[in-house]
Amino acid sequence: MKIAIDIGHADGTGASGNGYEEHSLCCVIATHLAQLLRQAEHEVQLIDFADESNSADLRLSAQAVNKSSAQLLISLHADCASNSRARGAHVCYISSKGKQLAMAIARPLCELMPGRAQHVQRRDNLYILRATTPVAVLVECGFISNARDAAMMSASPELVAAAIADGLCRFSNC
Repeated sequence: MKIAIDIGHADGTGASGNGYEEHSLCCVIATHLAQLLRQAEHEVQLIDFADESNSADLRLSAQAVNKSSAQLLISLHADCASNSRARGAHVCYISSKGKQLAMAIARPLCELMPGRAQHVQRRDNLYILRATTPVAVLVECGFISNARDAAMMSASPELVAAAIADGLCRFSNC
């Protein structure tokens, strides 16, 4: 199966907190995720326009995903809140197949990164989900503004990637 992994937000345009920046954390998670998926014999394309503005990154990412002929899209992000106690992962979707993928990924990821009452959420307003053709989800790996979540994403990105890969493999029966 061909899978596109989008590294959400260009460098320096996403969330920051606890001394971390969203793009940097997601780059490392994406590298681990790509390696795991390749080991499971998936074809993987990393999508990243790090040097662009945030709006150009979104537009170019959607175009690259649509040209890639990927069957699945995973867009990686780190959430931020003014309340530093907000924590946990969640997965956003737009389509019914996206919901199935979101639920499969949320199960292991939210066990690793607990804290949210709602693990999956339909989001019609997310450009990367609306503008792309594959089954797509946007994964908020945790809160960069929460010290525990930020530390997990930074110190153990391979665990975050493994949880996402586990859910994806459950979805695709690999």
